[in-house]
Amino acid sequence: MAETKPLSEQLVECEQWCAERAEKEYLAVATKGLRVLPEHHAELSTPFPGQEPRANGWLLRSDVIGFGSWLLLSLGLVAGVGAICVLVFPSVQKTAHPFLYATLLTIPACLLMIYLPFRMILQSHEVVFGDDVLVVRRRTFGYLAGEWRLPLDGEVHVGLAYRGVQVSRGPKSVGTWGQLSVVVGSGAAEVAFGTHLDHNERARLAILIDHYFNGVA
Repeated sequence: MAETKPLSEQLVECEQWCAERAEKEYLAVATKGLRVLPEHHAELSTPFPGQEPRANGWLLRSDVIGFGSWLLLSLGLVAGVGAICVLVFPSVQKTAHPFLYATLLTIPACLLMIYLPFRMILQSHEVVFGDDVLVVRRRTFGYLAGEWRLPLDGEVHVGLAYRGVQVSRGPKSVGTWGQLSVVVGSGAAEVAFGTHLDHNERARLAILIDHYFNGVA
């Protein structure tokens, strides 16, 4: 019997498959998506950075990228700020206070350049298991950025599936591909979230939820 691939690897393969096709070609398959299998629960034995147990659920933080990655990000930001200053300075060098004006023109671009990567990194997904509802909260910089509530009505199905979220491949002429969300359904309702997470984080979040509802005691 073939060994079950890690869910994150299946997710990567599925999205790469979608990226090679037009939406009408991958729509049916990607909408069905990937189910979390009992075999995937064994992946929880491997420690995952940012995964923290809570009394009523889990917290999955996305800011655990390691010292090396933080250093590279910081160097990239410094280089970006320097590049912006070099580009702006020629347009103000003939003014009475070129350095002042260059700084003022550079600040907005620098703030945006710093904010966007940190917004992607400093976020978390909190999973709360209630008696009759599943709650997932996404926080960015500590503030609530999104909340999903699923009333529990019988069996809970967990998977990774396409729910209309697309990612640009570059220029508009190149097009987009489908990105799979974490999809949790119960009864006639479902919630879809997590497209801001990387493959490993989406897979781990789906497995954590499925293990709670469908894991073997």
